[in-house]
Amino acid sequence: MADRTELIKTEGIAILKIVIGCLIYALSVVLFIDPIRIIPGSITGIGVVVKAVTGFPIGGLNFIINIPLVIIGTIVLGKRLLVYTGLTVFLTSVMMDGMAFLQPFTQDVMLASIFGGVVMGIGLGLIIDGGGTTGGTTLVGRLVSLKLPHLPMGTILLVGDFIIITCGSIVLKNWDLFLYSVIDLYICVVAIDLVIYGPKVKTLSVVSEQMRTRGKPCRVLFESGDKVALLTEKSDVSRIQHIVEKLDPEASITSYHADFTFGKCLK
Repeated sequence: MADRTELIKTEGIAILKIVIGCLIYALSVVLFIDPIRIIPGSITGIGVVVKAVTGFPIGGLNFIINIPLVIIGTIVLGKRLLVYTGLTVFLTSVMMDGMAFLQPFTQDVMLASIFGGVVMGIGLGLIIDGGGTTGGTTLVGRLVSLKLPHLPMGTILLVGDFIIITCGSIVLKNWDLFLYSVIDLYICVVAIDLVIYGPKVKTLSVVSEQMRTRGKPCRVLFESGDKVALLTEKSDVSRIQHIVEKLDPEASITSYHADFTFGKCLK
């Protein structure tokens, strides 16, 4: 019974993060991104370009394009993706179109690209930390990484978003817009990292009586008594934190930035 209550609490917090994240994400599009026609990448970036050319709503296009992606992702990655990513896609689509009547905060392109990136990054950070994704290039990236695991997820997403920004700028015939969109994308990525991981990330040092008997969730650098040092990707830090907290509430976790690593233990 206690385990079920804890599960409900955990899932409830995750869904709350996703809902709040979707609201913030939608506000970033309505108040900063769309009015200036900044292209943030992913399906939202495609939606901005399509709306500028045809007037078709961003949320509607986001929903239509993501439906087959979510179905494929659910088949390959599991039913949990259907719940969390499906919820995220639905909420962001409805919120973006539902709040389209709001007036933009600024008409200054630089300010819009900076603050649009910050606000969108905060929203995406909450969504990702809650276990969801906005679909689009993020979902495609997860599928690609299954076939090409040697390619870093960040590289896959960066290439996909860069292609969308480039094509969108060509369609709108505005290379200044391309440069502002790159600024927006960079700031968004930085904001996501700050929300999920804190100022710097991360190699993890875990002190726990349970870690030695529960398996190794990632690459182990060394073990000593109840201490274990782990090397992991940025995208896995939040997941590992939740795992350790669940296994051992008394555990101590320290994360720090690693500038350089080498050796067989990292392969």
